[in-house]
Amino acid sequence: MDTRLVALSLLLALAGTRAAARDAPGAATRFHCPGRLAQQPVADGLPPGWIVRGPAGELRLQRAAFYDGDPAGLGTRPPDTTRRNGLVETSTWWFADGASAGVWLGCVYRDAAAVVARPLPDGLRQCTTVLRLTALGDPVETLSVECR
Repeated sequence: MDTRLVALSLLLALAGTRAAARDAPGAATRFHCPGRLAQQPVADGLPPGWIVRGPAGELRLQRAAFYDGDPAGLGTRPPDTTRRNGLVETSTWWFADGASAGVWLGCVYRDAAAVVARPLPDGLRQCTTVLRLTALGDPVETLSVECR
């Protein structure tokens, strides 16, 4: 069993701690993925007599992604536009007629097999993410997720 699996209950608990903060009425909604998640070995489903040994540690947030529905078994939805300025990438997703209710925001963590996710509220027309990239162009961290 891979000791890098994240305990689902921990993910769900942490996802609820920083869901979304709404600024003034009519302003953009900012979503905040937890920056780090604690990981622990998971022993569920092991045959009797077997135990999991592995280090506890933290997983760092890598990027935010959008899904057309619950992310279980789905691939991410590609952005409608992406701009890159040096090591910063800005991507935007548009939702027809504000139909964002079926779209989910997922927080993806480096080396994690699970995603922390939540459905978007209905009525949003667009969401924009700003990511920091490595010199090779891989996402390192999500700087912001803002929806209108």
